[in-house]
Amino acid sequence: MISRMVPSESFSGAKSIVRGHLSRIVQALQRSAAVSYIVDSQFRIKYCNPAWNRFAGSNGAPQLTSKAVVGSALFDAIPDDLRAVYSDAFQHVLSTGRVWEKSYECSSPTVFRLFRMRIHLLKPQNWFVVTNALVVERSHARTAAADPNTYVDVNGLVTTCAHCRCSRRVDNPDQWDFVPEYLQPRLEAAVKVSHGLCPVCRAYFYRFT
Repeated sequence: MISRMVPSESFSGAKSIVRGHLSRIVQALQRSAAVSYIVDSQFRIKYCNPAWNRFAGSNGAPQLTSKAVVGSALFDAIPDDLRAVYSDAFQHVLSTGRVWEKSYECSSPTVFRLFRMRIHLLKPQNWFVVTNALVVERSHARTAAADPNTYVDVNGLVTTCAHCRCSRRVDNPDQWDFVPEYLQPRLEAAVKVSHGLCPVCRAYFYRFT
């Protein structure tokens, strides 16, 4: 599996050392409960661990398991509002060699989840290992019911925060509510969802953007 995952040019010089190092990392990720993946220097997804597949399956997204996403471009799956943040994060890791960390919310319609992301540099290929460890998991403390008069704008769009996944109110754009129905993979009503960042997440988590 590792020899297929790593291009032959990566083995020039210390071929066996590189293969062995990558093999040990993948073996560790295979056993890890953290949702993890590896991307190459062009930010193409090269590997997803079993925890990734379990998370995709449990959230009703079988189209996002490793068989479907390996080989795809990571940044194609990141909302526009977050691309600059994560681009800067990868460049920071590449230039300093230090691990980058950030907490973020990734909730389902029924469960509140907080994850801790870590990006590690893989030398000498300049690939990256990304791990997402679950920090908090509990039932939602407060939710709101879907209401087209409250959340759907004149263009038929519901705007959700790319970080906390709350939905913006049309009548008061500074108020964002957690509306589980808008997180469903398939909505009964044909509601289109766009992404932004709510004021709290932008100020606290993404204050440099």
